[in-house]
Amino acid sequence: MDNCIQATKKILTSHDIKHTSKYLKDSILSHPDYPSLLSISDTLEKYYIETLAVKLDFEKLLEMPLPSIVQVKVKRQHLFFVLKSVFDNKVSYYDNKNKLIESSKEDFLKIWTGICLLVETTEDSKEKDIEKKITSRRTLNILIGSIALLLLSWTVIVFFNSEVRINTSSTFYTITYTFLKFIGITVGVFLLWFDVDQYNPTLQSFCMGDSKKTNCNAVLGSKHAKLLDGTLSLSLLSFSYFFGTLSFLLVYDFLPTALAILEVLSFISIPILIISIYYQAVVIKQWCKFCIIIQGVLIAEIVISFFSKFYKIPIENETLPLLWALLLIPILGWKVIKPLLEQEKETNVYKRLLKKIKNNPDVLEGLLIKSRKIEGTTEGLGISINQEKKVKYHVVKVCNPYCGPCAKAHPILEDLVNAGKINLQILFTARSSKDTKGKPVSHFLAIDEQGNKTKTQQALDDWYHAEEKDYEVFASKYPMNGELEKQNNKIEAMRNWCEAEHITHTPTIFINEYELPKEYSVEDLKEVLQ
Repeated sequence: MDNCIQATKKILTSHDIKHTSKYLKDSILSHPDYPSLLSISDTLEKYYIETLAVKLDFEKLLEMPLPSIVQVKVKRQHLFFVLKSVFDNKVSYYDNKNKLIESSKEDFLKIWTGICLLVETTEDSKEKDIEKKITSRRTLNILIGSIALLLLSWTVIVFFNSEVRINTSSTFYTITYTFLKFIGITVGVFLLWFDVDQYNPTLQSFCMGDSKKTNCNAVLGSKHAKLLDGTLSLSLLSFSYFFGTLSFLLVYDFLPTALAILEVLSFISIPILIISIYYQAVVIKQWCKFCIIIQGVLIAEIVISFFSKFYKIPIENETLPLLWALLLIPILGWKVIKPLLEQEKETNVYKRLLKKIKNNPDVLEGLLIKSRKIEGTTEGLGISINQEKKVKYHVVKVCNPYCGPCAKAHPILEDLVNAGKINLQILFTARSSKDTKGKPVSHFLAIDEQGNKTKTQQALDDWYHAEEKDYEVFASKYPMNGELEKQNNKIEAMRNWCEAEHITHTPTIFINEYELPKEYSVEDLKEVLQ
């Protein structure tokens, strides 16, 4: 069941649900029951997608809405496939490699366990804050594209302003040679990416071919792909070679003397090329697609160098220090950047593991019983928003109507109420109905006294969702006639309770009479309260 992410992503794309890979990955990997169908179901709920796990026979499956997720057992391994269509004798689905499979009914029944997760989307189905994320990603892509276009334009301008265009053939060789450098840099970037994230699905889909002889992991992960006791990798040397040599060409305006030095370097790479092919073919007996492309580029460079004959031009020795510096700069830069990337990756792993622990209700309950317990009773205090059905958690929120964190906590707890996961009781720290905090509190209590819980929730929403807490504006929307003065006793009762319970900050959250542990925030309750 280790393809939960891939199956969930396919369901989202099949239903045209906007999402980001990072949020999806974090949601599933941090689920306390990952990998499981429950981790998929709970993740889809975050996208406001309704789900229903059922076990049924094939005839019933014909009547179910598609696409859906089915559990299968292939070679003793449980996986999740995305079912696209079902007919009387034919089934089509996406397997764990995201490949569309057309199967007969008989073959499908051999692997299907009978378990199916039905999904139903609504107009509200989308990832939280997806518009902001899409805008941010689009802005980043525009910046990257602009920088790439500017660099390419600069390269073209430098080339056409250089002195290398003596004749048509030299121009052709120079353009081709430069183009090969760009290919080498591109593949070099992928090799460096492989260095820090070799199990990335995008890289693996390219590396793992149908042939048993193709395996980038075996080649790039072998000891033969490392130099100086693992300090340098062939991936880094490849990128450094192409980056440094292209930079050298640009600095020297594609002069023939610059091409002469680089073509000599191309010839020097012949032994390295032969050794690389030998180790893949004879020693490791596996081929790396990235390495094959690099080898092809080097061979093409050698051929171009042979026919262009720039290498016959005398080398200017004063340019060599700059060439060596440009070759070493990427190595030094990667030595600085790689640990930061690996640290970020490791941090993400630890964050997911921590969330997985925190999202386990058993862990929360274990910490709750060690926390401070309410000594008195909250019965009859504040505002209660209860479910008609019995729920597992009773949450008491002690807040200040002008408290910023209290305002942020309000929609989270309200969503939990609306989802039927908690009963909510809201207490306030006001001292009287006439002080600054007491005025809105007395108004809340007066509205709640009318017995319309929907109106009470709407009033709280209007107050806490407002950017500026203006009591006069709020009061004009909910006019009262003498009811506010009647709330003094309720406010005093809450004040006495807060003093008896030593409430020192807001919001203070109690769950089933125990204070929320400091390890948890209100935001965490969205995940842990099941």
